Amino acid sequence: MKMTDKTSKILFFIGIILLGIGAFGLTFAAFFAIIGLPVFVIGIILIFVAKKTWKQKLIPIGLFIVGIIIFWPIWTKINSVGPETYLISENYRGKINIIYGEYCGKELIEENSRLIYEIPDDGILIVNKELKYGIINHEYYLVDENGTRTKLQMMDVRNFNEEYTIEKNPNEPSRSKLGIFGNSTGGASNSQDENDGFEFQEFYVSTYSDLKEKYEFKYNRKFDSIRKAKLGNCRTE
Repeated sequence: MKMTDKTSKILFFIGIILLGIGAFGLTFAAFFAIIGLPVFVIGIILIFVAKKTWKQKLIPIGLFIVGIIIFWPIWTKINSVGPETYLISENYRGKINIIYGEYCGKELIEENSRLIYEIPDDGILIVNKELKYGIINHEYYLVDENGTRTKLQMMDVRNFNEEYTIEKNPNEPSRSKLGIFGNSTGGASNSQDENDGFEFQEFYVSTYSDLKEKYEFKYNRKFDSIRKAKLGNCRTE
């Protein structure tokens, strides 16, 4: 069936729109890349199907691709958190909380263009820096009494096999390997008072085995009570 000029124009127009939506998904909303890329590809296909000259087809496609290439590093830089380095005592194991945006909090210093978080022995660091969300650029180190740093790897619990794991990982990491688990950010409150809320980052220094066995309800309840007291003392100083 022969394509009419009207159908060709409609396909070309829809293709341009899909290129724009896909490009947006691949730049300003990069976390939607899994959707943006297919949309972008469909847009290219529709443009190629339309009855246009090669020049008319390639110019808009090329412009959108160049735009993505230019804006991707800009978007990434604007929405990146860091670079940041976390220094943790070599003997510390368990939960770590960084509480942000407190006037009484510690002012962070820079080292080689990286913000330095020196985690206290109780695992709770209060800082005056505001919490920023985005793509993280974090490094984690254990530090011994001589200041020697040993880098810790970010670990993902989904890489470990359990009875309920549907698709087993053939390269499961050692369950005794020490690493950083569960890096997350959010907000919480020490009471029912909305003015008592705070924003924090949380992760664990642990092995996978200890993560499942040691850091359960009782541990977390004790940790939270220490955090509440420490934050209260900070705010009343």
